[in-house]
Amino acid sequence: MPKIIHLFRHGQTDWNNQRRLQGHTDIPLNDEGRQQALTLQNYFQENPIDVFMTSDLRRAQETAEIANTHLEKPFLISPDLREVFLGDLEGLTQQEVLEKYGGEAWEQWTSLLPSQADFRYPNAESANQAVARFSQSLTHFCQEYNFTSAGLCTHGFIIRRFLHSLKPEMTEALPIPNCVIYKVEWNEKTGLFYFNS
Repeated sequence: MPKIIHLFRHGQTDWNNQRRLQGHTDIPLNDEGRQQALTLQNYFQENPIDVFMTSDLRRAQETAEIANTHLEKPFLISPDLREVFLGDLEGLTQQEVLEKYGGEAWEQWTSLLPSQADFRYPNAESANQAVARFSQSLTHFCQEYNFTSAGLCTHGFIIRRFLHSLKPEMTEALPIPNCVIYKVEWNEKTGLFYFNS
């Protein structure tokens, strides 16, 4: 029987509102983000899980804690579940990035093509590096812990890049609004993750 992972993005932050790139910068939820996280309580009551996992960044931890308020499930925290590290881009808006590095670099970085997955901005992770880190951590969790279904709170870029790595034939970027939820399955026999969009 496969293990099910409910991947969900954290609630809104002030930097999300300002369209600032966060990466590993530790920005907390704002009031709207906390309200968004409350909606997850109903989802997880209707889709029971055994355990929550979360990135160690405050916006993800707080979202998962709010989702877990009434369920009181075990709670695991890992820095390997963080957002893509954005290096010199962190704190900049998209417009500032375009002005500093140009549109071609932005297109390479946001591209879903496997041929662009090694591109990275200065001091940042590439898509391939981030997905490898995240996948290894999630695989370790699936191998080491006994559960049927888990909730995992993480971040927008890493969710999109991980899911597109599982289905490279998807050419349209998956929408990743705050508190969006996607389900993946892990097959113990193959050791692989599967995503049916």
